[in-house]
Amino acid sequence: MAQVTLRDRGVHPASRATDGAPVRQKNVGLLGVGFFIVSESTFFLGLFLAWFFTRNTSDVWPPAGVVPPPIAPAVFNTVVALLSTVAVCFANRALAHNDRQGLVRGIASAGALGVLFMAVQAAEFTDLAMLAQGSAYGSTFTFLLLFHVIRVFVGVVLMGVVLVRALLGHFSSKRRLLVQATAMYWYFITGVWLVVFAVLYLIG
Repeated sequence: MAQVTLRDRGVHPASRATDGAPVRQKNVGLLGVGFFIVSESTFFLGLFLAWFFTRNTSDVWPPAGVVPPPIAPAVFNTVVALLSTVAVCFANRALAHNDRQGLVRGIASAGALGVLFMAVQAAEFTDLAMLAQGSAYGSTFTFLLLFHVIRVFVGVVLMGVVLVRALLGHFSSKRRLLVQATAMYWYFITGVWLVVFAVLYLIG
């Protein structure tokens, strides 16, 4: 009986050896993003613990004479963050179906909403400048917001990179690691914002 080789069946041995490489690269890439998100979560957890420790060891919270910032800008930014997350999810799902135009529309919308979020936050920081200098309440409040908005900036930069590469046609349903990683990071940022909003503005 003649032995059937890979070459006889039209399959090059080298191609069989590398078929799983893109999948392994994708899995490793997403795993790396996951570890990064875990490390970021740990840092935020430390900030929240510091907030609650200071709160629980203070006789009055907020301190006497300290007026908490208005909640309206934070509510507006919460809506913006949720809408941007929907846009990112739409972009990611569109690319999964090879809808490159959907990817461009979704990621551009999410990026614009991210810029709007930062603009509202920047306007709020002008009012928080004096608050940050007056008490542990103010400084911790401001630092939590500042640390989060820095992460928003990183996410918007990532979406800008995705948008440029999408316009150049670099992505497809089988080549979307950067899009998936950006989506994961943005989901994380939105989740953290919801916790920040609840802790700073609702629980206090």
